[in-house]
Amino acid sequence: MNSKSTIPAGLPEWLAEAIEEGEPLDGIANKRGDNRLLSALYCKVEQNDETSGTLSAQVSNVSVSGLGMITRKPIPPGQRLYISPGDGSVGKPVEVLVAHCTQTIQGYKVCCTFLLS
Repeated sequence: MNSKSTIPAGLPEWLAEAIEEGEPLDGIANKRGDNRLLSALYCKVEQNDETSGTLSAQVSNVSVSGLGMITRKPIPPGQRLYISPGDGSVGKPVEVLVAHCTQTIQGYKVCCTFLLS
């Protein structure tokens, strides 16, 4: 983890651990100024509306301000989501806001910022 970055209050323990244990992503410019760290977490994504339901995703990178994940379906920017580790049965969910979504060969790259209270 970047020595100048501190884990924000309110971030669930499973994400704090991912940040502390993550390997830096070399060669990726970061406009936010926070180091992005490689991650291989699988998670459950719950969309904040009754019509969309849940889906699985793989978190590809994480920082103190947000995360990037790969999903099978697009999620529009501005959508609020709740993300939990694994199948969602363990660990406190974190609320995020989708910043952008880009189609790739692997699926949809969805980048989100944390909404911490």
